[in-house]
Amino acid sequence: MGHRGESALIAGAIVVWIIFLLSRIGIWRPDVITGVYWLPMGFLPLWVLWTSVQLYRQEWRENTSYLMLSLPVRARVITSAKLAVLVTGIVGFTLLILAGGWIVAARTGFLGSIVRHPEFAKVPTEWIIKMSLFGYGGLVVGLVVLGLISQFAYLFSRLFTRFQGLVMVWTWILMIWLLGVAADLGSVIFGWLPDFYLRSLTIFFDTPEFSLVRVESGPIVAVALLLIGIYSLLNVLLEQVVEV
Repeated sequence: MGHRGESALIAGAIVVWIIFLLSRIGIWRPDVITGVYWLPMGFLPLWVLWTSVQLYRQEWRENTSYLMLSLPVRARVITSAKLAVLVTGIVGFTLLILAGGWIVAARTGFLGSIVRHPEFAKVPTEWIIKMSLFGYGGLVVGLVVLGLISQFAYLFSRLFTRFQGLVMVWTWILMIWLLGVAADLGSVIFGWLPDFYLRSLTIFFDTPEFSLVRVESGPIVAVALLLIGIYSLLNVLLEQVVEV
């Protein structure tokens, strides 16, 4: 089944799940319905892992791997196109899941109970919007990084004729470890870079209080540079794998 068919099947399953939970209104408690909705949504990281590999595996399964670089395009065009497919799927599924969660929470009355809470009215709308966008952006970036690492691990494993699955797993683990090392080194090497701050909200005695949370920019810059390096190596690997 092609990626479009798989995506349509998963999207359909999410819609059916939403409809099923909406049919439980009046039978189950609102907080139970809302909580149960999110349980199957842990499939998203697994989908990213699966799709990241399948985007390249199908080239070998369909015997089109040697055709990829025979076209008058550079390797980075091919890798960028496959990452774009992955990003599109991530954004589409996350928006669908969030929209479904909103509908379920609103129809069950769970969302209304939160909005009507006295403490909620004291939280600035601007802060809620900014933190929601920040959290969503972090989720998408994290899933894209997971996909990039998975694609790199798969292509690297294709350089070996035996134990390709084992090589892919250990390469994936090594990449995750390197990201942690890069973050630690980044705080030292790029410690001279200015940090940025996030406003953290705490409510004491029904009064909202904001405090600034310092976030070091050094680890973020170091991880970003490492990811750029991984993407560059991905392009080189694609050419090497096709030649092999």
